[in-house]
Amino acid sequence: MIYYDEYGNRENPTIIMLHGAGALDTFSHQYCFSDQYHLIVPHLPGAGRAADIVYEPEKTKRELYELISSLHKDKIGVIGHSLGGQIAVMLVSEHPEMFCFAVFLSAWVNPRSETIKRYCSLSRVSAKLLHWGWLVRFQGKYWNFTEEQTMYMAEYSKQITPQVYRSFFANTLDLIKLPAYRTVTVPMLAICGSKELKDMKISLDLLSENPNCKTILLPKANHDFPMRNAEELNKILAEIFSVHA
Repeated sequence: MIYYDEYGNRENPTIIMLHGAGALDTFSHQYCFSDQYHLIVPHLPGAGRAADIVYEPEKTKRELYELISSLHKDKIGVIGHSLGGQIAVMLVSEHPEMFCFAVFLSAWVNPRSETIKRYCSLSRVSAKLLHWGWLVRFQGKYWNFTEEQTMYMAEYSKQITPQVYRSFFANTLDLIKLPAYRTVTVPMLAICGSKELKDMKISLDLLSENPNCKTILLPKANHDFPMRNAEELNKILAEIFSVHA
């Protein structure tokens, strides 16, 4: 069973939050929703208690389905960022009956082979940088994490190996190979930042091909907008949660 953090009252509507690669507390500025909702934050491969685990999509999906089933809720909401956004797309596509809504933040779903090769070729260097505590702590402060969250990220990042880092990109979701997504009728929302790379904006367009998925291009926002543009994002999420959770 996958390990997870939990916030809020279990009697409230449940929302599972799937963090980005290597960043357990991606949604640290959305934990405030715990006053109205029951939030579940799984430790996905490459972060927290699973920092040394290679990301395998099928295994991760299986563990998440088991976790969701163990909650004994009729339906739950799901929100994911980056790697977590890809996973959210897969979850709602394969088992839409489990979800009352889905939000995809910067979900990259159009991998190009040359881009994947470039990121994978940097895995050794990137993993080494993640072992530099001062650099990771600087990142945590930039994202306005608490001191505890920042120190924990610096601690578990030392366990991220080149193999783990490479797995984030080698297993990137290709939406074309997930035909079930096109027939999902669950209310969905996809968001990416206006300052993000072209591939991310193309992904937004691909996700919008399902008429039940609305899209938003968040102004003046980069890939880390859940942390850096939390105020704007939370206004959007508050409306989604109140209507569909």
